[in-house]
Amino acid sequence: MGPELALGLPAIGAVLAAALRRRPALALLCGGLLGIAGALMLALLAAPPLQASPLGLSMAPAARALLLLTALALGLVVALAPPQADRVALLAAGLAGMTGLAAVAAAPDALAVAVVIALLAAGHAALPGGRPFPTRMRAPGLAVALLLAGGLLQHAGETPLFARLSALALVLSLVAAAGLVPFLPELDPEEPAPASPVAWTGFFGPALAIALVARIQPTIGAEGIPVYGALLVGLGVLNLAWGTVGAWLAEGEVAAWRYSFLADWGLALAGLGMVVPDGYGAAYLVLASVLLVRFPLYLWARPVLLNRTPAAMGPANILLGAALAGAAPFAGFSIRLLLLRAATEVYWPLALVLGLGMLIWLGHSFRLARTLGSPRGRSAVGVVVALGFSLVLGVAPAVLLAMGGL
Repeated sequence: MGPELALGLPAIGAVLAAALRRRPALALLCGGLLGIAGALMLALLAAPPLQASPLGLSMAPAARALLLLTALALGLVVALAPPQADRVALLAAGLAGMTGLAAVAAAPDALAVAVVIALLAAGHAALPGGRPFPTRMRAPGLAVALLLAGGLLQHAGETPLFARLSALALVLSLVAAAGLVPFLPELDPEEPAPASPVAWTGFFGPALAIALVARIQPTIGAEGIPVYGALLVGLGVLNLAWGTVGAWLAEGEVAAWRYSFLADWGLALAGLGMVVPDGYGAAYLVLASVLLVRFPLYLWARPVLLNRTPAAMGPANILLGAALAGAAPFAGFSIRLLLLRAATEVYWPLALVLGLGMLIWLGHSFRLARTLGSPRGRSAVGVVVALGFSLVLGVAPAVLLAMGGL
């Protein structure tokens, strides 16, 4: 019953949090306790006796680990949200998202994965926001269609052409599901944080991507792997370039933050496409960093982004800029070492391209750090915790890699 409880407990928590939103303290208590129970169940799934499932559900270790980090990120942003934030809405949306992500990770086949992604995206698109529902469903809907097409092509025949077309469709479905270039959603800077495409890419996307990779990569035959790897690396370089240059040159600070997420995802896609252990490990660490560092920092920057408080560049902001730039000993440094080592192993000119993107990365890191302003109260504690997570990822990446079975 382990996987079923990991799905059911957060779902009940989301329903209770939404139903009790007029009583915020009770909503946070009930939703929080059930979310913690769901996270504990995810952690206990590492024990074989709890992996048994009457419905035949199972979770890959890497997907389960990213789900645990998603739960940790949710607890962090809800507990330490800025004073103006709607913590109940954050908790309800986050728990509902965790339920959907756990269902994607546990789904037995591509059809079930496609159905769950469609439901998860519809739930996110239904949240109050400035963009219409059809616009918000465009990229996820395309992801579902491509995922189904890839699955059908795998069963269409054993010719190399079908294998390559299937790999093409499956990779594009992964990129569309995460909301990356060339399927970038529209951005409304005034949109509430839970409904924002930044929340989808930064909070829902990491566990979704790892769960999808765990499902689709083993189904791609020898004929499709070269297409799978080359396309992921190519799209990774595209998103890295788009994100670093865009974050540097963007007119608005919200857009700069959104582009910075694309840059992180570019590194992750490139690592996944190399199909070597170091590349996969680097991708996993990048996505963990997105969850535990970049996404919480974006939420704590919202008061400045919405012009409620002024930007600033104090000592804490300089330290944040160094962390966002990937300086040692923070997370980005170990990630870059792993990624460059993997690129050298696969095709050394790729390491030069990635290295150039990492240098351009420096241009926007301190710009983003300014948007944290002068944090006070819960936000200040949150910034310290995020820096602590970045330090752990940089100094002891082996711990996170071991959690994911890597």
